[in-house]
Amino acid sequence: IKYFCQCDKGTNKLDFENYFVLSPSHRNGLTRMKLTAFIIAAVLFASCQQEKSKEMPVVQVFDYILYPSEIAEYLPSNITAEDSMVLSQNYITHWITQKLLLQKAIENLPEQQDNIQKRVENYRTSLMIHQYRQLLMAQRIKDNIDEEKIRDYYEKNGSNFILSTPIAKAVFFMLPKGAPNMKEVRKWFLSDKAEDQDKLEDYCLTNARKYDKFNDSWVEVNHLLNLINEEGSQLMKDIKTHKKIERKDSNFYYFLKINDWQADNTVAPLSYVREDIILILRNRTRLEFESELERQINEEARRKNFVKIF
Repeated sequence: IKYFCQCDKGTNKLDFENYFVLSPSHRNGLTRMKLTAFIIAAVLFASCQQEKSKEMPVVQVFDYILYPSEIAEYLPSNITAEDSMVLSQNYITHWITQKLLLQKAIENLPEQQDNIQKRVENYRTSLMIHQYRQLLMAQRIKDNIDEEKIRDYYEKNGSNFILSTPIAKAVFFMLPKGAPNMKEVRKWFLSDKAEDQDKLEDYCLTNARKYDKFNDSWVEVNHLLNLINEEGSQLMKDIKTHKKIERKDSNFYYFLKINDWQADNTVAPLSYVREDIILILRNRTRLEFESELERQINEEARRKNFVKIF
């Protein structure tokens, strides 16, 4: 393993003509000061290089060579010299280890090299095709799905969105025993007036141990049941019939108000499955685009005689 490092303080340049060869034991004994100077100097030198072919190496392992610019690319911007030294040292150590392991693998897996090379080439091919497709899709496919398409898909495929469990829009809050103004709280809770609901929300934000407002989004009723410390079957019956429920235990009062309800085994509301439909439509658009891309590229190849079948 060769480390190339020599700094000329007079010219403030690296002199690579004089280099030293380190065995692992010598490398471990290298002083922190020398190593710090080497790493920082090498990385700073990389910023002055325009082409790798003009760079002098930092480390060589067999025929593999590490250049300062490669280390510089790895380092984040705006870090201290100390952090730069630590990260650079770690990178160099990792790089050396990887090349040594690679060489051992080459020496000990001669019969598998062809298979490995094929797998590498297949991976490279797949990666490049994937990147190309992603680029085309980013250029030609809109991120937004028209609301009309969403609704049209929902209306034509409602049977695919049957609820397996009831859902609801609700308000839940939990108050500790001894909370103030409980008489007013119960009055606001039972009222449907907007003014009373605002007062209840202000109160809960200050006094409630837990306050969840699901008025604008659907939530599974099972989730609501889990918020109340009570056996579920009776509570489920009460939710279906009463809509406004108060429970208590030794420590808390529990309040649950059901503002909207959708039973299980019915078609889910559009707002509940909207994101699922968007995902479906995006995937369908992507598949249609990929199919059309393959058709067009094959058609162009035949037209321009890029393909010859023997």
